[in-house]
Amino acid sequence: MTVSQRDTETLGVLMIDFSPVVREGLQAILTKDEKIEMIGDVLDGHEAIQHIKRANDKGRPVHVVLTETRNGKVDGVQATRLIKEEFPGVAVLVLTENPNDSYVIDAIHAGAAGYIFLKDMSSEVLLQSIHRVVEGGTQMKTELLHTAVENLIHNGRKTLAERTAEAAHLTEREVDVLRLMGNGDSNKIIAATLGITLDTTKKHVRNVIDKLQARSRTHAAIIAAQAGIVGNAINGLAAVLETHSEPG
Repeated sequence: MTVSQRDTETLGVLMIDFSPVVREGLQAILTKDEKIEMIGDVLDGHEAIQHIKRANDKGRPVHVVLTETRNGKVDGVQATRLIKEEFPGVAVLVLTENPNDSYVIDAIHAGAAGYIFLKDMSSEVLLQSIHRVVEGGTQMKTELLHTAVENLIHNGRKTLAERTAEAAHLTEREVDVLRLMGNGDSNKIIAATLGITLDTTKKHVRNVIDKLQARSRTHAAIIAAQAGIVGNAINGLAAVLETHSEPG
């Protein structure tokens, strides 16, 4: 898909079991953007999977899922994990009232592309976030990033040796792509830097994410930091995320 096609494509958004008040507020915001289509509202991650499949079959694909971290009935982190395992190309935005940074870590591990506090969220922030995560960006409060990223790098689920072994399966070109991903470069910039086509770049990015068994572009960059591929890991990666996130 070309950039021009993405610019004109309607973005399908699915919500997972928000309270009536929050749901109505979100729906009101989404209707302000003519490029965004509300696809539906489901009860949990398993129902989301089925809804995404049906939507795809009808030619109305879901590009972004909105969910909460935990609301008593739904575990948004688990829902994120289920969705990313089945549909890695679908972006998940986690909305929350809880400032606990451990949820940021869980959300990133699960594959979330963004994490927004409901109390701080404006219409502009939500709409920009939806467009940003579809293009591979990240949406997150910057005040949480250094703590969350430091914990992820130092307390990853696999050892440095294991991560390095995984990274060794990357081709030389894929390592080049991963380094640029770690710099926060977009697919378009990576393509221009390496002198390759945008479609080829997208294939390399997808291969990198798959080979590192990452759940998202951000997660791949964190794995790269754990493996020592990206220098100045903590400050560098946090700075990269900040370039794609809301001021805060």
